[in-house]
Amino acid sequence: QVAIPQNPVGKWKKLSHISAYDGQTFDSHKALLTQRPCAAKIVWEINADKTFRLNASASGCDEKYRNIQEKLYSKTNWKVHGNKITISSQKDFAVGQTYTITIRGNKMTWVGTEGQGTIIYQKL
Repeated sequence: QVAIPQNPVGKWKKLSHISAYDGQTFDSHKALLTQRPCAAKIVWEINADKTFRLNASASGCDEKYRNIQEKLYSKTNWKVHGNKITISSQKDFAVGQTYTITIRGNKMTWVGTEGQGTIIYQKL
């Protein structure tokens, strides 16, 4: 059964980003939080205008880190096709990352289609 495409528009916080490397799984987001606890307050904004932004303005992270992170996502767009979401910094999506998307309640899960791991977000 195919999941009905769900609307990811909203403000989200990242709970985890689980990847596998060399047969081991690890949570790179959890590792980041041990180094930069402020990253827990970063907001991921999936906007109705199809832009995907990282907002670190209220995170308490240092300015240099905030600027670098926000710049990484300053041109990112998203699109949903069926149960797949693709994010890309190119308008034509020639290069991008695609994930299978599932939204249940206030949790959104992205599972990478090319081994990018699994990202779990919680709606704010």
